[in-house]
Amino acid sequence: MDVNDRRARATHDATQWWHRLSAAPTQVSKADRELFTQWLRESPLHVAEFLRIAHVHDSLERFKLWGEIDGDAAGVPDNVVPIGQAAEHESDPVRGHEDEARVEKVRSRVRIWATAASVCFVAIVAAWFALGARGDVIETELAERRQVMLDDGTVVQLEPETQLRVKFDEHLRHVTLERGRALFRVTKNAQRPFVVNADNTSVRAVGTAFGVENSKRGVVVTVAEGKVAVARSEAGEAPSIGASLANNSTEILLTAGQQLTVPTAGAVDPVRAVDTARALAWADGQLVFENETLADVIAEFNRYNRTQLRISDGQLAGRKVSGVFDATDTETLLDFIRQSGTEVEISQTDDGIVIRSPGR
Repeated sequence: MDVNDRRARATHDATQWWHRLSAAPTQVSKADRELFTQWLRESPLHVAEFLRIAHVHDSLERFKLWGEIDGDAAGVPDNVVPIGQAAEHESDPVRGHEDEARVEKVRSRVRIWATAASVCFVAIVAAWFALGARGDVIETELAERRQVMLDDGTVVQLEPETQLRVKFDEHLRHVTLERGRALFRVTKNAQRPFVVNADNTSVRAVGTAFGVENSKRGVVVTVAEGKVAVARSEAGEAPSIGASLANNSTEILLTAGQQLTVPTAGAVDPVRAVDTARALAWADGQLVFENETLADVIAEFNRYNRTQLRISDGQLAGRKVSGVFDATDTETLLDFIRQSGTEVEISQTDDGIVIRSPGR
């Protein structure tokens, strides 16, 4: 499903939810309210579309001239009730006030539900309207994950301890990933390329979904949908599309299911095929490790959690770990360490959780 399909689906779902909640708010079950909350939390696009639909309905309800619109000239089918009939209530001031009060009560209740469910997305909606041409900085802190919608409709998901700088103009949509990693779902616009710079690497896309990680091993680009062009700059130069890559080649094109690592120094790694669901599992809150040291595993977990883990001896830190974990489920990781065959001691301190070998 591309960006336009997602937007169309979000608009349809938002309209359905608005009518469902507004028609008979007293009959909306707890289960439906929970489903609505979950739907809002799935994406900032859902929040934005629901607020837009609410705004449209408010504007239509405030329009006072419906009764003056003559629909007779076009011929009104038998199964259509002319809007002008709604004016009959205006002749009855009591009933008119009651209807107006009922409409406002319904509208207020729906707004309360939407506000309660989407309070954590206030920053996201604000970012949608504010970001773009000024070179805005978006960043996340320890244990913080965010989604923002840029003013072209592109949705960016930022992982913890990530910083982006966004600057759009009429010819180019430009983002600098200064640290961390992010997933980009880019709105298609062939006349206005979307370029992500990270360290010594540029990634150009038109309409696609891809992840970029600016890490100690270099820049890792993983394509989930569509295709991107990757270019590398020489040391001390600003990266740009068309710059030379290792071995004097030009841009490297990546398609869905491919990944490229551009190291800080040395030759560019060969393009490799990957399972994007696994390679981009971090975007879904999952951490995948393949023969990683326990020290590296814990360092990654610590980015996603307020409670920090610490290993007190080097031998234990060097143990190899493979597995898939929920990024915020440190207890599962600790159980995995306990059951891995080597005796360990795990203790809680004021600074977090300490893992050590017995007697150390």
